[in-house]
Amino acid sequence: MLKYLLFLLFFLQTIGLASAKSFSSDLQKRDEPVFGGQVHILETGKSNPEILLLIHGLGDEAGRVWDDLLPGLALKYHVVVPDLPGFGRSSKGNHLYSPSAYATFLDWLLKTLPNKPVYLVGHSLGGGIALVYAARYGTGLKRLVLVDSVGLLHHLAVSQNYVRQQFKIDLPLFSSNIESSLERVSDLLLEKTSRILSDSDRLLSSENMRERFLGEDPSKIAGLALVQSDFSLLLAKVVTPTWVLWGENDQIASQRTSKILLWNLPTAELKILSGVGHTPMKDAHLQFATILGQALLQEPEHRKPISLQSDERVGYCRNENNRNFEGAYSVLRINNCKNVMIKNVTTQKMEISDSEVVVEFSSILRKNESPAIQVQRSRLTMTGVDIHADIGILTDQSRLDLAGVRFYNSSAAIKGEGNRSSLLLSSSAKYSNGSIMALHLSQSLNPGESL
Repeated sequence: MLKYLLFLLFFLQTIGLASAKSFSSDLQKRDEPVFGGQVHILETGKSNPEILLLIHGLGDEAGRVWDDLLPGLALKYHVVVPDLPGFGRSSKGNHLYSPSAYATFLDWLLKTLPNKPVYLVGHSLGGGIALVYAARYGTGLKRLVLVDSVGLLHHLAVSQNYVRQQFKIDLPLFSSNIESSLERVSDLLLEKTSRILSDSDRLLSSENMRERFLGEDPSKIAGLALVQSDFSLLLAKVVTPTWVLWGENDQIASQRTSKILLWNLPTAELKILSGVGHTPMKDAHLQFATILGQALLQEPEHRKPISLQSDERVGYCRNENNRNFEGAYSVLRINNCKNVMIKNVTTQKMEISDSEVVVEFSSILRKNESPAIQVQRSRLTMTGVDIHADIGILTDQSRLDLAGVRFYNSSAAIKGEGNRSSLLLSSSAKYSNGSIMALHLSQSLNPGESL
């Protein structure tokens, strides 16, 4: 413990003097085989026994976004900072700059470096890339640190989150009823226009179409490829102990993504950076340096599974607003209620009608063949939820927005009845009979249809 504190103190002192002190670094350009160009790589602290690989996000500042941290990090780590192909000082071209291709690039890069333990840090786009790398190649990683990562939410969920943020910022005097109505209109418009992105796989895979519609711009290509990626089946494959670091005031990467990661990764811990936005390494580098230093040296806590034992009590909400539920219940019944939060709950059943409900970090275990959740004429948002039931959700004329939701032992994860419902699923999955089905989609669900 004393060794850790002494290092952290020295690290912070060095970070604070970064602008005034020089340090030894090695700058090089190397041919890389994945995109067929040259990649700019900065290395410092090369004599240290562990590699720290820093992956930047979108923007032509590229690897220079980490500059303020390098003198301190080089005290302990062999720090490697590439400008990703297509960004900064690396070659740019009309290529498919997808998270998958970038993960292959990282695999190549690490194989060219000395055989040392590896710590991987990714910011924004780099967080999505680091997550793909950890799932596919990262069994030997010592630590994964994801900073304000982007990519796990369906592109329509990202658009809706942006619209809602604009309502909160630009329309402060509207009543909650008017704001809710405007959000429903905006959601419908976004769903109607989402077909523009539905063909993006074809657009991204065609060199001619990338030139015509994206101007061969690596940032546009990489951004579109990121939001079109499906992480549903990758999350369970990440075995690396993971820290999730998030700026409290991030207006780009929704904190909802951090909740998906926290719930679905087997060993993950979340740190919120107070008063910080999307680029903490630039906006508050001393605060970020402290937390990053802790994340690199401390094991995150293994998330304890929520007990599936439910209580005999019944939770009710009738004709009320702003209700919160937490703990164990046999059943939750919500009727004609707005702004209901259900968090850290275990239950056997939920019955929701004519309501707006949010469910987070909860588990539902249905012990018979009836649905675990019945929802009618309601708006249901779920993030980080496990549902154990033959029929997970029975929906009638409702709008479901699910992210990081896992359905276990389900013949039907979601089934429609009555009138058509609208489904938006992000990074979710259905586990049944030894198989896994990704649930990352936006669609309507008619009566009798199921997923």
